[in-house]
Amino acid sequence: MRRKCTAKYQKDSIIRDTREELRSGLSQQLNSEDEDEGFVGQHDVDPRDYKAAMRASRQSEWEREQGISRGVSGPGGTSRSQPKFDRSKSVRQEHEDQPQASFPQSLYKSNAAKQKSIIDSMSMGSLKEKLGQVCGKFFIYTNVPAYKAESHEYKNMIIGAQECPNVPPPSSFQIMNKYLAMEHKEITEYINSQRKMWKTYGCTIMADGWSGPTRMQVINFMVYCKGKTVFLKSVNASSDIRDHKYIAKLFKDVIDEVGKENVVQICTDNGSAFVKAGKTLSERYNFYWTPCAAHCIDLMFEDIGKKKKVSDVITIARLVTVYIYNHGWVLALMRKICNGDLIRPGPTRFATNYISLQSLFQKKAGLKQLFTCDDWVTSKYSRSKEGRRIEELVLENMFWDNVQAVISIYEPLYGVLRIVDTEVNPTMPMLYDLFKKVRIKLEEVRNTVWVRKIINDRWFKQLCHPLHAAAYYLNPMFQYSEGIGDDPELLDALHSVFAKLDPNSIGIAQFGNEIISFRYSSYGFGRPAAIAARKAMTSYEWWNMYGGDAPTLRKLAMKILSQTTSSSACERNWSTFALIHTKQRNRLAHNKLEQIVYCYYNMKLQLRDAKAAADRVAETSYLDLFNIAADIGAEETADPIYHWIQI
Repeated sequence: MRRKCTAKYQKDSIIRDTREELRSGLSQQLNSEDEDEGFVGQHDVDPRDYKAAMRASRQSEWEREQGISRGVSGPGGTSRSQPKFDRSKSVRQEHEDQPQASFPQSLYKSNAAKQKSIIDSMSMGSLKEKLGQVCGKFFIYTNVPAYKAESHEYKNMIIGAQECPNVPPPSSFQIMNKYLAMEHKEITEYINSQRKMWKTYGCTIMADGWSGPTRMQVINFMVYCKGKTVFLKSVNASSDIRDHKYIAKLFKDVIDEVGKENVVQICTDNGSAFVKAGKTLSERYNFYWTPCAAHCIDLMFEDIGKKKKVSDVITIARLVTVYIYNHGWVLALMRKICNGDLIRPGPTRFATNYISLQSLFQKKAGLKQLFTCDDWVTSKYSRSKEGRRIEELVLENMFWDNVQAVISIYEPLYGVLRIVDTEVNPTMPMLYDLFKKVRIKLEEVRNTVWVRKIINDRWFKQLCHPLHAAAYYLNPMFQYSEGIGDDPELLDALHSVFAKLDPNSIGIAQFGNEIISFRYSSYGFGRPAAIAARKAMTSYEWWNMYGGDAPTLRKLAMKILSQTTSSSACERNWSTFALIHTKQRNRLAHNKLEQIVYCYYNMKLQLRDAKAAADRVAETSYLDLFNIAADIGAEETADPIYHWIQI
């Protein structure tokens, strides 16, 4: 009995010593490997902790593969079945990477003992399927819309994960702190690079207010310059009285940050506090306040929609769409026959009435087929009083004639709205001419005198501004048309703008002569290349290229022609705040919310500018956008506006 105990004790002693020496050799091997591979996660953990964790992980994996952890020698085996080993006396001296040959081969960390990698054991097709499945789980579980998979940043994230195998993903704390701060710094550097353009081309400061679901009152400030918009800052105004004095003070801080010499205009909506603050500042500084053109056009839509002949048509169209969408069976049949949805008119944005009427008119044939097909005739809905009323309306030709008449009234104005609502190209050089075209187009439509009166009242009393007239005069696309160069109203506007924006110019004595040179194509303005490029280049770049012989006028022209006429970029930013700051999410501190929106919105603007550079709508082709009504559907339904224009 004693001999058995002694033998067992010797066997256990041999095993313990073997493990000790193997671990010692493995530790030295890991230390050697650590020196070669460097430290990957220096931003997340301490380097010593990281290396210690790597050594522990490798040692654990090695023991698991060899089956010696916790006294296990094989599948289902115990320490009793452990084989006898002869102790090696020169493991470290003769070979530090692995034990000597006197040990069983199963104890070596050999290639044969390694588990096959996923890439080795799976085909490319199954790998793609596996990746798609795990990505799909994330999208489904976190309720992320599937179209976000087309996001540029999502694809970058997948590529980054493939390039960094075995690196743990960042935690939510790291994302909201460390990596948010890194992105914020990167965006700030991008905005600083844009500041250089503001000195040459000037800029527009845009502002608008926003009230969130948690009653937070935020005022957003953005800066625009020749097709590029940046989100500059937001101010939490929840605890302040938001009168014109308070708004003016906020604007003054932004002006100091941008540089007052770089500002051409402040552009806001027609809210009384913003209007009064803008006018107060324009009296103090050498720049203008201008109303948002998109908002003014919205008011024109409102005025037109108040007329009984228009409101009656919109009311009937709303009855039709509400009836269809309130009855699931009718809605399903309509979608089947019309191959899509109707865009329903809403109570807030007046331009949506035109969009909705145009959508309804495009589906005229399908709707008539809907209310005459056998499925409808034999259904219970066709026998109800409400159903028969809707059927009569849809089949009545007078209704469709009235819809078409209202569309013809709205269409030219909507074309202008679509143009001024974009930021890809500066719209300052176009606005004056666009409204001239609207009036001409409406003269071709019968019984529209009252419409032209509404548009003229809003244009001359509210929207028209010396900046718009001066930009029209300086645009080489229009300057050489008959009657433009000698128009006293336009010339007066140009002199007024020059006196306002650059009153201390050293070239004031030559300003008049430079206008004459431009008007009569003298010096560089008369070069064949300059003449050929009048309608082929953007107006501000044309001046930069060919205006060298009129330096004072060129400086003014480049600043005016590089500006926008709308502050709708701020309004679109509302949805960004609403998306990030909702009642369902934890309430974020305002500075954290501002950082997120600052990064999110500027990242989207950067991507938009990159796409626009590859597929830019030429300034020379903007008149084609009057035919944009024929394309209503896909773009509007993809836009966030579609989700809130519902009854």
